[in-house]
Amino acid sequence: MSLLPVRVSTGYGYVDREGRWAITPRFSLAFPFYDGLALVSLARRRFGGRTRESYGFIDGGGNPAIKPRFREAFSFSQGLATVIPPGLRRGRWGYIDREGKVIIRPRFTVTGSFFEDRARAAVSGPVGFLDRTGRFAISPRFAEAGDFSDGLAPVRSEGEKCWGYIDREGKEAIGPGFAWAESFSEGLARVNREGKWGFIDRTGRFIFPPVFDFASDFSQGLAPVAVDKGFDRVLRAKTSGKWGYIDSRGQGAIDSLFDRAFPFRDGWARVMLAGRWGYIDREGRPMEEAGFDDATDFRQGLALAWRGKQIFVIDTDGRIREVAVGKK
Repeated sequence: MSLLPVRVSTGYGYVDREGRWAITPRFSLAFPFYDGLALVSLARRRFGGRTRESYGFIDGGGNPAIKPRFREAFSFSQGLATVIPPGLRRGRWGYIDREGKVIIRPRFTVTGSFFEDRARAAVSGPVGFLDRTGRFAISPRFAEAGDFSDGLAPVRSEGEKCWGYIDREGKEAIGPGFAWAESFSEGLARVNREGKWGFIDRTGRFIFPPVFDFASDFSQGLAPVAVDKGFDRVLRAKTSGKWGYIDSRGQGAIDSLFDRAFPFRDGWARVMLAGRWGYIDREGRPMEEAGFDDATDFRQGLALAWRGKQIFVIDTDGRIREVAVGKK
């Protein structure tokens, strides 16, 4: 759904691609739409003057699909959202469906969203992975774990210092050997060894050796990377903490020019140059509109950007529309 959450003085609301208010600002917190619903919060004043957030979900018209009543909540993924219902002193997490019905009873101290029909969870102590019925499909035996992607999940076993990967059955797919490991994206995973980042394939083979000081995941065939100082062997250039992009063939794709760079979304990547934000395409060509104080990544064809008190909606054609602040 092409609506973006925007914060103004009266709270969070949602704007459309023309910059018009589709949902009036009235929420204390608001998040993007997933599975057709958006997570929002209302601050409720309690006895003694303290406030507490109550989380719920709205539809594309701003109507309450699930009334704000949860102490904590995350957005929907694969038709389920993890929440802490009201009245539970121990603050246990469970899962609800799009009707607000409890599908997996609250009993977990740690939960994650569902990806590939698996969700990280812990009752107390080690982390395992749930299936959609709430049963542990992979027994709790990990000190830390990430989400499934491309059929694998990064994990660190109890008593183990290094990370490896397991498959959806819980079997070891890539042995422990990394100081940190992220989920796979486009067939490659970002891993850290001795303080440097590299990328491995699904067999555990390094496609890029760990030479980068900073890196983000692959998206749309490219990944942003940076080296603090020295000579970047992949980008074949001297660097000074600047960000560039590599491709999945092991070659430099966009020169290291940027103070900060983020993954590509909808054909555009958010980058900072000389302290100002803008966007580049996959050839490294800048969008005409640039020089923003702040900006977001594109999502469903739209992004937000700020200049001073002005807020703009940008589409993938580079069209820019100013948001009428305080008006619907």
